[in-house]
Amino acid sequence: MGEDDKTVVGRVAAILDAVAEASAPVALAELTRLTGIPKPTVRRIAANLVARGILGRTEAGYVPGGKMLRYGLHAISRHPVALAVQPYLQDLHQRSMGEIAWFATAQDGELTVTGTAFSKEHLTAIRTSWWPFSEQLGNSVILVAAGRLEIADQPERAERILAEGWPRLTRYSVTDPRRMRELLAEARATGVVQEDEQTRLGWSCMAVVLRDTAGELTGALGVTGRTARIVARGLRRSLLQSAGELQAELHPRDGRTGSGGGSAHGGEVVLDERLRVGYLLPGASEPAAAVPSPPA
Repeated sequence: MGEDDKTVVGRVAAILDAVAEASAPVALAELTRLTGIPKPTVRRIAANLVARGILGRTEAGYVPGGKMLRYGLHAISRHPVALAVQPYLQDLHQRSMGEIAWFATAQDGELTVTGTAFSKEHLTAIRTSWWPFSEQLGNSVILVAAGRLEIADQPERAERILAEGWPRLTRYSVTDPRRMRELLAEARATGVVQEDEQTRLGWSCMAVVLRDTAGELTGALGVTGRTARIVARGLRRSLLQSAGELQAELHPRDGRTGSGGGSAHGGEVVLDERLRVGYLLPGASEPAAAVPSPPA
């Protein structure tokens, strides 16, 4: 249940958060329940946001609007981490034979998925699965690869969860505290976690931690998908290599960040030298005119 802070900004933010984080359109009654805001107020604010193009309205409920999507793209274009990680995600997606590659950013000690690369066949799983909102799992987040990396980095939280226990998610879920303590120690020592069908039958996940030059947790790179492909020979090695290269790019020893620059189209250009792939994301302004092609 949400908590209404009764300020205009707080109520708008709560409504936007609820719609943005949902995996399906949010009906008015559900939006009221999620935000804790009176229904007439939710209806009025949501209608205003729809009129401004920030939210959209379907028969099933409210969805992110075109303007919200544009805001997100503009924000990404100014975020060097989001730009730098894209080539690595696409490379891992291909190396895993089409499974889901993802990148998570550490925010206040919590790993939150902020980038993915996946095939059309995984679209339903992305829309309906619990991930990347692993906070819904409670203590069972310790079974998730990214969750185990996160908890392994927080000894006090790890001890609390080990003492309280956690519900199993599948018949393969590790629920023995002694065994889980060993797995957490392994995650701390190696920075790698692989879970096979502990959270969802037929699915497995492998993740590698990323740290800055001071050794602080900054993120994780991983692959989630069908078990037979996740455990395929060579994927662990590819993931470790990609994580090492990405970590060096995001946190170079000399303090310099990855290459990038403004574009004639008002966007941001990133060129990945390793994969020889260039990316252009929209910037804050629209192009004033088309750029002519160079002469042959």
